[in-house]
Amino acid sequence: MHTITLNSGALRRIRSGHPWVYSNEIQGSVKDLPQGGTVDLVDANGSFVGRGYSNPRSLISVRILTRNRKEDVDHPAFYVNRLREAKQMREVRYPDRRDLRLVHGEADGLPGLVVDRYGDTLAVQLTTLGMDSRKELLQAALSEVFEPKGAVLRNDTGVRELEGLEQGREVWFGEVPESEVIDEWGVRFRVPLLGGQKTGHFFDQADNRHFAAGLMAGRTVLDLYANTGGWALHALAGGATKAVAVDKSAEVAELIVANGDLNGFSDRLQVIAGDAGRVMEAMIADGRRFGAVVMDPPAFAKTRKVAGAALKGYQKMNGLALSLVEPGGFLFTSSCSFHIEEDRFVDALAAAAKQTGRRIRIIRRGEQSGDHPVLPAVPESRYLKSYALHVTLDR
Repeated sequence: MHTITLNSGALRRIRSGHPWVYSNEIQGSVKDLPQGGTVDLVDANGSFVGRGYSNPRSLISVRILTRNRKEDVDHPAFYVNRLREAKQMREVRYPDRRDLRLVHGEADGLPGLVVDRYGDTLAVQLTTLGMDSRKELLQAALSEVFEPKGAVLRNDTGVRELEGLEQGREVWFGEVPESEVIDEWGVRFRVPLLGGQKTGHFFDQADNRHFAAGLMAGRTVLDLYANTGGWALHALAGGATKAVAVDKSAEVAELIVANGDLNGFSDRLQVIAGDAGRVMEAMIADGRRFGAVVMDPPAFAKTRKVAGAALKGYQKMNGLALSLVEPGGFLFTSSCSFHIEEDRFVDALAAAAKQTGRRIRIIRRGEQSGDHPVLPAVPESRYLKSYALHVTLDR
């Protein structure tokens, strides 16, 4: 087995529990690392630090799978055990939900692997060369632990390019229908297994949607960047009188309409295919107001370099959203950009409120749902910031 000696500067972070080893943190040539192969990490004294897989083409040269030198990361039992641990945790946290994220990469001790369950089908992302090289092991382990009828690979994320991997979507194994109907606290969604964004449905906001639904009785709701219509449909289930869902994709808009029909909400749901900013500007010009507005955009900042510009974007879009909230209403706003620091995001919200003559009070700070666990030693695993704001006029 290939052995790598770590530079002393990396040891504190690695021993605290972070699983990433960067190319400038190892001694010797990165080019000598095996392509996706297993490596052992040691300190300058030769003491064992961890075992993982490597990629000489990636800035993250090694991702650690275990700190136990007795564990064989090339044996099926390793993956079966990790998957069982992940399954058990979710069964305890969500005993009444079957459709959710089953594996969340580093937080479940399996960096480079993301697995969502939709009905009897698994949607899988392999984001690293190391995991992609272990497809056969993973297929066997996933089949044993979760017993799906089939699985799809949704490997169309840009992270794969950084690993030297191709992007694409395909049926991986078993029988895979065109779509599956899932249940999220009584709200049903039809999820296309090879269509839509990311893995098909944004489970990371499930807890936040569930909370918001409890405040929706008697209100009108505007759901921006609606994707599968999650916030709008939960609002209607919570007693909202009407919901307007906006998404720029005509295909997604059709899916939201279908999901409204699926839940019997067609008479209270309006779907608009259009740009969120332009739709809001038109609504403001028409004097429209809502009892609650949801601002759940995609990541505005995918790198730290663009964080400043992204914050200006958050301020502008939240300013438009606040202008559409009737006094005494709510704004549910989020950022899924890890590179946006939380304090700065809150500052952007405060600036938007001042700019629009609103007073906001935070009534809840949310983050990603419990099926997307956070590792304390890995700040990157805590990416979602979600706020429930009570909005009044600033008099």
